[in-house]
Amino acid sequence: MAAMYEAEAKKGEIYELKAELNSDKRDRKKEAVKKVIASMTVGKDVSQLFPDVVNCMQTDNLELKKLVYLYLMNYAKTQPEMAILAVNTFAKDCNDPNPLIRALAVRTMGCIRVDKITEHLCEPLRKCLKDEDPYVRKTAAVCVAKLYDINQQLVDDQGFLDMLRDLLSDSNPM
Repeated sequence: MAAMYEAEAKKGEIYELKAELNSDKRDRKKEAVKKVIASMTVGKDVSQLFPDVVNCMQTDNLELKKLVYLYLMNYAKTQPEMAILAVNTFAKDCNDPNPLIRALAVRTMGCIRVDKITEHLCEPLRKCLKDEDPYVRKTAAVCVAKLYDINQQLVDDQGFLDMLRDLLSDSNPM
């Protein structure tokens, strides 16, 4: 009886979070993502909220974007088909005027170890390696190392090692 009650309570909690994640109000969305991250942190399975959380990526709020990216890094490996939904937003974020968002996007893409995503990482990564902002370039360089760990052949084929060598002579020490 207690197990059944607990299961119903969990369903209700997930339903409430789903409704809040799909709210028109940005503050409600942010609070909902915070609750999802808190649940995830204590070991609760909130993977069924993946599409709802991914929809929250479409924001200019840096804090909300960071939370969504944290969720993606945690669940992308178990939900690779759903993780593909995030690729277009990553690519868009790599072109954002804010260098923090560009760096966050390329860092997160590098942390998501899903083959289907690494295929889509090359063009945004190439762009970020040549970015005007030194922080974005540095973050992209670290991403190359992560990508090398996942798929050495891809890094070689795309010429990323040569691009890293070029960065060694960068005028900015960052």
